[in-house]
Amino acid sequence: MPHHQPHDPYLVPTHTTAATSSISHWVKEHHGIPVHQCHLIRRGLNDNYALRSADGTRYVARLYSIRPRGGFNIHFEVSLLSHLEAKGVGVAAPVPATDGRAYIPLQFPEGARALVLFGYAEGAVPDTLEELELTGRTLARIHEAARDYAGPPSRYTLDGHHLAGRTLGYLQAYPELSAELLETYRRLVQGLLEELAAAEAGLTRVVCHGDTHGFNNHVNTDATGTRKTVFFDFDDAGPGFLAYDLSVLPWSHLFRKSLKEPDDVLRERWTHYLRGYRAVGQVSDSDMAALPLFLQLRHLWNLGEAAGRLHHWGTNSVPVDWLQKQVEVFAAWKGLDLRA
Repeated sequence: MPHHQPHDPYLVPTHTTAATSSISHWVKEHHGIPVHQCHLIRRGLNDNYALRSADGTRYVARLYSIRPRGGFNIHFEVSLLSHLEAKGVGVAAPVPATDGRAYIPLQFPEGARALVLFGYAEGAVPDTLEELELTGRTLARIHEAARDYAGPPSRYTLDGHHLAGRTLGYLQAYPELSAELLETYRRLVQGLLEELAAAEAGLTRVVCHGDTHGFNNHVNTDATGTRKTVFFDFDDAGPGFLAYDLSVLPWSHLFRKSLKEPDDVLRERWTHYLRGYRAVGQVSDSDMAALPLFLQLRHLWNLGEAAGRLHHWGTNSVPVDWLQKQVEVFAAWKGLDLRA
């Protein structure tokens, strides 16, 4: 028998990945659903698990991680999703526990976390131009349906501080970041916040999904043969600007392809996406003019999510040389024309 080693008091866990058997147990215990299959989808901003119950029903369990921004926003998220579902909008709705709770609090070695069960969004991410147009229409329906949401408020507003100010704070704690590069980012953030302050009075405000990059909705065909799309991952939702929610799709393409300007693929997809949105909702000239600003703010938010999790993801997720190269990217994106 191996000798039992006492717990080392100097071992401080920063993030624990729960086994699929743990997730299955908690779902059975708190939701009364016997789990037949369970696997980890990915570890990202949160840990997501795919489940299939004994009767074949599919679910996704999200184990919320401790995030640098602060406390969980679950009460707002699940209430918003329930509101949208009641209005007939395509969202992956939360599945309450048997006692009615929206989430299950769990104590992990690193601190308090939470588990929420959601219905599974059948289908696949949008790929064709028609599916991009459908995605735009559905996002507009989400914005429209959320206008009369009156449930628990969001902990977070997707404003300049949330998108850029927090990131600057994370960068200040980044090891081996030169004073010169930090000052460059400080000036960048200050300039963008001043630009936002000058423009925000004329911008359309909505309840943002917050992460509409084209991979957080699935397109499927229902029993009647109708093509529909279902949005999920509303954990970054909150009140904000329409231009921000719209900017995330082109940002995603530019970021993933390491582009400083749109290519023909993006322009075509973007045109159809906007066409779909405008079929349901309005996009003002001011909103369109603000898209380059929000592309940059989105980029700052995204790198901030990595810079704020160095204890978990490590510096390789946002290396110093990459941060230096992004200065040129911000400058290039500032002059983009995304009118369509």
